[in-house]
Amino acid sequence: MKKSKKILITGGAGFVGAHLVEKLIKLGHKILVIDILKPQGGISFVNKKCKFIKGDISKISTIKKIKLWKPEIIYHLAAQSAVEPAYDDPKFDILTNTYGTFLLCNLAKSINVKKFIYTSSAAAIGSNSKKIINESIKVNPDSLYGITKHNGEILVKQILSSTRIKTIIFRLFNTYGPGEDLNNLKKGMVSIYSSYIWKKKPIIVKGSLNRYRDFVFIEDCVAILAKCVSVNFKNKNELFHLTMGENLTVKELLKKIIKASKNKFDYPIIQKKSTRGDSFGFRSSSKKLLGKFKYKPRYNLDKGLEKYFKWIKKIPIKKNLKPYHPLKNK
Repeated sequence: MKKSKKILITGGAGFVGAHLVEKLIKLGHKILVIDILKPQGGISFVNKKCKFIKGDISKISTIKKIKLWKPEIIYHLAAQSAVEPAYDDPKFDILTNTYGTFLLCNLAKSINVKKFIYTSSAAAIGSNSKKIINESIKVNPDSLYGITKHNGEILVKQILSSTRIKTIIFRLFNTYGPGEDLNNLKKGMVSIYSSYIWKKKPIIVKGSLNRYRDFVFIEDCVAILAKCVSVNFKNKNELFHLTMGENLTVKELLKKIIKASKNKFDYPIIQKKSTRGDSFGFRSSSKKLLGKFKYKPRYNLDKGLEKYFKWIKKIPIKKNLKPYHPLKNK
């Protein structure tokens, strides 16, 4: 039997975080979740089997509480997590994504954790016209959000590179699935377009239909993240693009969403001007990621959207979606 680890997950009540908490608890680990419970694209969900502290990672008082618990492994997911909201409240974006990461890295150093796993974003890369990019690509973020996530990467490297702590940075590509907040129209391309269908309204697209993205179903994303506890990393500092390598244009994505929702192919679509800081496109190889973690993706986009809409169709149109979180009744 593998030894249980004490694991901190910042942002553990958010979209990706809640699913990761569920996975790691099932694997027998002790989990501390730190979250401000401010919706960032997911329906807030606190797992009853974890220790929970409501707190802001940019506050020293929160850091002190974490230090008392002494985690062995830190998953740092807490962040302002989208391009558009970063310009609505740039102070929050900068404080959480940059200063909060600075404080957590210094905490990790002071208590000598074994692993520090940081979820960055594909937004840190910026638009790239190359057919397929990899982890060695030179980054040039298009948005404030991308800049702050890249700043986080730099802080992880600078503060922890001189320690014995193993660091793993994941640039998450467009992750979607049950648990996203369908009322949030500023976070998650798949979620936003699916929300319009959920509300039986025309789909509003901000920007070109020729933009392109990589898409990852939540279960594949979390399976990779959870493997970090047990995988042996030969290199002390690792960087991965968390993508399954499935890339589509917005036009192709819309066709698949409409099909999965069982609507007619001529579902109304309205185009508007693009969002400030929005990247036109990037596509990445998944070779390094899938090779290192010896992982075979369980969901292509068609299969993922099918499962997504099975969940969506069970949800009545209302503001409070907490009772409908997919993990609530597990």
